[in-house]
Amino acid sequence: MPPDVTGHDAQRLDRFLDWMDRGTEFFDAQLGRLSDEELRGPSRLPGWTRLHVVSHIARNARGLENLLGWAATGVESPMYPSIDHRRADIEAGAQLPADEVRADALAEAGRFRDAVSAMPERAWAAEVRTALGHAVAASEIPWMRVREVWVHGVDLGGAATFADVDRDVASALLAEAASRFVGRETCPPAILVVTGTEPARLAIGPESADAVEVSGSTQGLAGWLLGRTDGAALESSAPLPDLPPWL
Repeated sequence: MPPDVTGHDAQRLDRFLDWMDRGTEFFDAQLGRLSDEELRGPSRLPGWTRLHVVSHIARNARGLENLLGWAATGVESPMYPSIDHRRADIEAGAQLPADEVRADALAEAGRFRDAVSAMPERAWAAEVRTALGHAVAASEIPWMRVREVWVHGVDLGGAATFADVDRDVASALLAEAASRFVGRETCPPAILVVTGTEPARLAIGPESADAVEVSGSTQGLAGWLLGRTDGAALESSAPLPDLPPWL
């Protein structure tokens, strides 16, 4: 039997759940401000309408619910049958009437939250695999949803920007994205300097004495590193480098 999620891990899970619930409220608020006609317009993601974003959010909730079932029962249940199926499912959903896509996203989010609440405590330590094939503990599933609702709440292209993302969530996103870039040869070397009340320095790319120093707020740096902003609000010791995709 896997160990209980206790102590530090339990606190981490509680933090993820709080961020997830507030992120769901954030996404729902952005969605609620957009008319059905506006949902058919372009999102901030190239090639995707806002309906694509909403369709994706619905299917992500369903996929993560599959992982919860896997953890709870031990029966393997991948997020999606395949990456191609996921892509086709998002596209098909985006072609439906806007009110149906909106209702589907809200309903799937509710079902996912119910499944989270029903998870046996011991199941949070079970190992599952993400859509990209990475093995993670089930306690990471709420964090996977945190990323989706906060980042795609901005991607909807409504009133919210990355500056509206919760600072603690943005800090976690920044740290995760930076860790994926550490030592990566395809990433230009840079030192990210977080300004504000909790300053920090994060290195990305290969080690180099010529690393560009880029400074700004947690949200500003996170938005740039995740490819959601052009970095115009950041300060840099040289022209901002072009970054590869973070995922």
